Amino acid sequence: MPPMNERRPRLNARLLRAFLLQIALISATAVAGVYLAEFAIREMLIVSALEREADYFWSRYSITADTPAPNTNTLIGYLFTTNAAEIPAEFSSLKLGIHDLKTAVGDSVVHVSEVDGKRLYLVFDANNIQQLATWFGVAPLALMLVVLYSSAWVAYGLARKAVSPVVRLARLVRDINVETPDRAAFDTTQLAHGADTEIETLSHALSHLMGRVDQLIERERNFTREASHELRSPLTVILMASDNLLGRPLDDSARAMVEKIRGAAQDMVELTEALLLLAREHEGQLATEVVSVNQVLRQELARCRMIFEAKHLEFRFDESVDLELDAAPRLLAIVLGNLLRNACAYTDAGVIIIAVDAHRVTIRDSGIGMSKENLGRLFTPYFRVSQARGSGHGIGLTLVKRISDRFGWRLDIASEPERGTMVEVGLLAARVVKASSSRTASA
Repeated sequence: MPPMNERRPRLNARLLRAFLLQIALISATAVAGVYLAEFAIREMLIVSALEREADYFWSRYSITADTPAPNTNTLIGYLFTTNAAEIPAEFSSLKLGIHDLKTAVGDSVVHVSEVDGKRLYLVFDANNIQQLATWFGVAPLALMLVVLYSSAWVAYGLARKAVSPVVRLARLVRDINVETPDRAAFDTTQLAHGADTEIETLSHALSHLMGRVDQLIERERNFTREASHELRSPLTVILMASDNLLGRPLDDSARAMVEKIRGAAQDMVELTEALLLLAREHEGQLATEVVSVNQVLRQELARCRMIFEAKHLEFRFDESVDLELDAAPRLLAIVLGNLLRNACAYTDAGVIIIAVDAHRVTIRDSGIGMSKENLGRLFTPYFRVSQARGSGHGIGLTLVKRISDRFGWRLDIASEPERGTMVEVGLLAARVVKASSSRTASA
């Protein structure tokens, strides 16, 4: 699929361009036809007629020298002795052959021939050529143009009417909300009267496809909702058992193992909560409320300190402003918590910097970083970088991306191998509650 900014021409616009091109070609052909008609009339009719008339005169003149020069309504002949003084000035410079001559009475075509010291000038009224071109060339051509233009316009209208259902279907497909697809929009009764069989078949196919998509989405929602419900009970049991064990005397190895079990169970609880919330979104059960972004970050930061205590990481929390946001609190915590835990997991030693400024949260680490190839696949489901840490399944960042897209939070990630990673979460809808002097907390 080409990028959106590389827009393809629309079907109706393509038809209009084809119609205009057809009109331009017809017009160019018509202009060329007028010139060809005038040329044909002059060369094939006038010149040929003058030559035949001169030959006829000289044949009669050879019989009797008293043969008068031709004299008709459109043709006048003048016979002079060659180089005679009485030859009119406008003829005196003319050589043998055909000449275009402009005289006081208008345009003329003059044919000059000479036999035995006599020179014959045949003068044809060229004004008639224009009249002939009009009657035998331009007039039929104009009539033909009217017919061609009309037929082209009718063809354009028919083509536009034929493709209009396709354009309508394309707009419907473009505007489909896959969460709540509207099959009725593809009902064949909605098609324009006289729609072709292919259009009706396409509408049927799209309606059927929408039905299948609707069924698949509903099946996915039901599975997600039921699986999340079913997972809650065993996870609660694991958490309670882990807390119980941690309250008893354990050696360091056993305690570390139980803490890992509890941490993994807690992650699963959060994941099931997020999936359950997203599955219920279409039911209008995804309630939002005013959330303090700083408070959510503090809570997630406290959890990271506890989980990654063994690494002795340095945390810096720079709060230049206090931000509030209308969001589902748990989903915001999942997004920021995942990003924080990733920063900690991939930093063996160093500093994690969390910054809050107007409409943005920035998390920067000094960890192992990522290559450009890994960065490009970061949000691909089940993708894990080659240096992946922990026991994840590659769905954490996919979930972060899905939640961020749902709420319009922009994610920008930059990373370099061995230089660390920086993640910016753009919260354009956030409100600055208090712009205070920069507060930096370290741990």
